Amino acid sequence: MRDVIIIGAGLSGLVCAQRLRQAGVNVRIVEKAAGPGGRMATQRIQGTWVDRGTQYITVRSDAFSRFIYKLEDKGIVQEWTRAIYKLTPDGLLAPDADDMYPRYCSPHGMTAIAKYLAEDQNITFNQRIVGVEVKGDLWHLKSEDGDTFTAGAVVATMPAPQFIPLFEPVMSGVPIFIRTLKMVKFAPSIIVMAGYPSQQVIPSEWQAIVCVDDPMLSWIGLDSSKHPQAQSQPVFVFQSTGEFARLSLDEDNLEIAGKPLLEKVGDYLAPWLSEPEWWQVHRWRYAFVQEPLGVACLSTETPLPLICAGDWCAGDNLEGAYQSGGDAAKSLLEML
Repeated sequence: MRDVIIIGAGLSGLVCAQRLRQAGVNVRIVEKAAGPGGRMATQRIQGTWVDRGTQYITVRSDAFSRFIYKLEDKGIVQEWTRAIYKLTPDGLLAPDADDMYPRYCSPHGMTAIAKYLAEDQNITFNQRIVGVEVKGDLWHLKSEDGDTFTAGAVVATMPAPQFIPLFEPVMSGVPIFIRTLKMVKFAPSIIVMAGYPSQQVIPSEWQAIVCVDDPMLSWIGLDSSKHPQAQSQPVFVFQSTGEFARLSLDEDNLEIAGKPLLEKVGDYLAPWLSEPEWWQVHRWRYAFVQEPLGVACLSTETPLPLICAGDWCAGDNLEGAYQSGGDAAKSLLEML
């Protein structure tokens, strides 16, 4: 049976690797970052955890619910809230009754989910793939550091726009594969993480707010409510819209991009939100899936077995990523 390389240690890559290993396949994950998680990103700031990527988890399917309940039993996730308020031009509105369903988080940060799945996995970190070749019956993946990884099959879980320039040169025999991936569209986002005085009273309605039809803000969340055992002060996460973030994609000073978001939150909710004790800004170039692929994964055997997977395939959330990783493993096993 062929060895397999999975590019990316996000949820899709980790689930795929786990399923393949259970089937007896030799798998190596190659990850560009220093740790697992992808957009399940948690940052350590001012002595606390802050989720700067995926904010919460929703559950729809039976398979994903079993996975989440297992994590809940191990203390890795817990229910966070059922009430997500809506910030509209008419003000802050309470959720409708049919929107009151559980949203889950990790009390140790969303990265804890990835760390759990990464246990006992063969993962090489800090290796960004920058070149792809096909030699005989093997893929040759060259890293930024000059290392080369070889395998008979590849599962790529990076966003489609990052996959295309890497693999298009060696996939002239399947132009429809690349054309299909070019239809996937992403939007960027600017993330502001901000801490406030410990004595500040926070209205319960501010725990989770989705911003409706706003040109700048898409999300306001009291991140410290997810990690109460590690918090000494209120910490918020503010996410921009793709429309606003596109204006700042080439801005070197991210504080210039983040300051207008703080000012806008202050205008909408309370002036003191514009003046945190500390704040940091992060930019996600591929934050929101605007046009997903519409299938759980995409596969080809030309020139060699290759599968694309990720939340941008089956959907735009962690459940979609989980489904995509599982389906990628199933599809690859049928090829090997």
